[in-house]
Amino acid sequence: MSNVASVDLSNLLVARRLMEIEKNAALRRSGKQVEEKSALEYFEEDQAFFSDPAQSAQNQSSNPLPPIDNININLADPQKVTTDRRNAAKPGTLPAQENNAEEGFTVTGTQSVEIKLELRVRSNTELEGLVVHDQNYSESDRYLFKFADGATFTILDKWTNKSTTVWGDPHVDVDDVAGNNNGDFKDLKSSDDFTTFMLLDGTRVTFKAQDAGIIEQVDLFKGSQHVIGVGAASKDFSPESGLFSNQVLENGAFVATKTPMGDLVFAGGDGNDWFDSSNKLIWGKTTGAVVTQRPLATLEFYYRQTVSQSISMQTIVKTA
Repeated sequence: MSNVASVDLSNLLVARRLMEIEKNAALRRSGKQVEEKSALEYFEEDQAFFSDPAQSAQNQSSNPLPPIDNININLADPQKVTTDRRNAAKPGTLPAQENNAEEGFTVTGTQSVEIKLELRVRSNTELEGLVVHDQNYSESDRYLFKFADGATFTILDKWTNKSTTVWGDPHVDVDDVAGNNNGDFKDLKSSDDFTTFMLLDGTRVTFKAQDAGIIEQVDLFKGSQHVIGVGAASKDFSPESGLFSNQVLENGAFVATKTPMGDLVFAGGDGNDWFDSSNKLIWGKTTGAVVTQRPLATLEFYYRQTVSQSISMQTIVKTA
């Protein structure tokens, strides 16, 4: 293969890979489930096409890479990268063929990994009513509510440390059962628009979401208190105004009567098992002790891995 043909094929491969990565990232942000693959894995596959097989095997064995789960990568527009390279020649310079020069480029990928481990002791003091901490977090006496993004909402039972996540269109994930899709809103047949989770401390969580759509709104009710969460399906959603509102309203008793329950499930088991009104298990599996009293404190373990990647291209001109 000539150097010129290799350059053109390299450009096409790099551009296609980068656009594929960005497309998959956009699908994940909207709640779609796609195969997770790091940019470095794409890069290594393409480099292997152009590199000596024996040398590639030697490099991989001497420099093993750590596993990568979730990576956010921001790279320049691949079309602009290839266009800039083509336009890089100075005015007045003869074409490469007439100068007997061949143009190529090298692609270099780098990666850094930072791991942070932390242990925390959280005191389980009694909490009155509902509290809004910020756009992402709200809390009741027993539960912590997290709006990760406009299509992902988690209910954490602080007494058992078991969680349930509603995500995508909408799926239900209980964290002590294998897989991240342990059920769907369409498993329930009474309503296509509203689904209500009744919690063990009396908090009501009502989702306004089509059974084949994403979250439009979440309402938290406890006594006279009311907290509103705006999801990505709402016409009013934006990164600035979406997710939890910044205040606890005192209209809960009135608004709760005006908000349809829709499909109804009740928390039970070890905190993240969900039953219908006849006590039939809908989602989950009891994998731990049933907790009926508040623990004095909870020991929490946090693990965070940050992976940074960069890809650079450098033009090389060879003169015969």
